[in-house]
Formats: sequence, C-alpha cells, structure tokens
Amino acid sequence: MSKPILSTLVSVLLGLLAVSCASTPPAAKRNDRILDARAVARSVVLCKTTEAELRQKLGEPSRDGIFHEDHIMSWLISTETLNRYLAVLLDARGVVTDLYWDIPTEIPWVPTDQCRGRSG
Repeated sequence: MSKPILSTLVSVLLGLLAVSCASTPPAAKRNDRILDARAVARSVVLCKTTEAELRQKLGEPSRDGIFHEDHIMSWLISTETLNRYLAVLLDARGVVTDLYWDIPTEIPWVPTDQCRGRSG
C-alpha cells in the first residue's frame, strides 16, 4: 500500500473512532437515565398519568401497539444487567389504567383496566 493511501486510511479510521467515542455517553450518564426512569415509573399514578406525560419524560416508546383492542405502550429502560421494562395500558383518552414495571418475566402481565368503575 502506498504512503498516501495508508495515511488516508489511518486518518479515516481515527476520525471514525473519535466520532464513536464522542457519541457514547459515559456510564454515569446512562446510570442517571436509569435512575430517572425508575423515578418516572414510580411516579405514574393510575387513572391520572397520561401518554403525553410519559412521552415527555421517557421519549418515544420502544413499543406502541394493540393487545386485543387495548392500547399498550412500553419502554425498554435498561439492558445493563437485566432487561427492565415499563409498560402501560392506556384508555381511549390516553390515560394510564394499568402499569407493569420491572417485573420478572416469569410473572405474566395481564393488562387490566384498574380505573374501571372508579369515580374521578
């Protein structure tokens, strides 16, 4: 390989390395995000918290789908040691009516409207 080509190749590789390092958040930042997500999950109030509030705090959901006729949204919060999920069941107004947070997969979640019949 000639020197100009080798020099260009090395420059490109160093540039790519610099870009990838600059875009990788430090571990402390990732941990802050996980702690923030835990706080958000614990702050969800059934029958009051809305889809818009969750999107504002957590960003776009990992999944935004339909289960039977129910609207379910979920966020993959962490994959560092265990997968941690926050999932919510939403009513037609976009209000959280059931919640799944960091439960072992051995315990199945059956989304159920916890707000049905409540006055409010």
